[in-house]
Amino acid sequence: MSEKYKLVDTWVRDAKAGDQKASELLLHTFQPLMLSMVQKYVYNPADYEDGLQEAGVVLLETLKAYQFELGVVFPFYLKNRLFHYFVEQAKKNAREKERRCTMENPNLSAQQDRRAVENSMAAKEEEAKAARCQKLNRAMRELPPEQKEVLELRYYRGMSVKAIAAMKNAPVSTIEKRRKAGIRRLRKAFGIEP
Repeated sequence: MSEKYKLVDTWVRDAKAGDQKASELLLHTFQPLMLSMVQKYVYNPADYEDGLQEAGVVLLETLKAYQFELGVVFPFYLKNRLFHYFVEQAKKNAREKERRCTMENPNLSAQQDRRAVENSMAAKEEEAKAARCQKLNRAMRELPPEQKEVLELRYYRGMSVKAIAAMKNAPVSTIEKRRKAGIRRLRKAFGIEP
């Protein structure tokens, strides 16, 4: 093992033992690696600082999970963990984008697609999707604020009912009632329930 890896190995052992200085040395040493991963997988430069903070948290979590007995040197293990973390975040962000119908102009992409391919099946599907988004947005605006907020947190941001209850400092049963009542109203708006 090279001298660099031995030094990092020493810092990892010390950090796992609770040495704050060793943890700081590791954060400083691996900052270029973390920054390169952030720049690769965080597409908005304005979010680089947040991404770097998240990478620091991943490094500290990786320290806890790292096992010397596996025979993998820490830098490779960290790079792998950072890669998987940011890929999962990118997937999560993409799913969130797909779920969200923007209030400002939900059919903008449908209009662009319609101009490009006038009579294609894809254009018709996009048009139907835009119409559903508009109808959903109208129905969401008509919901009581508590129900609307719970539905947005649950379905647009992907939070669990328990997490929403903790955030709102309310009982889980109250949040669940609001969620169910909101869904019931949306079903009525779409003609699914009488």
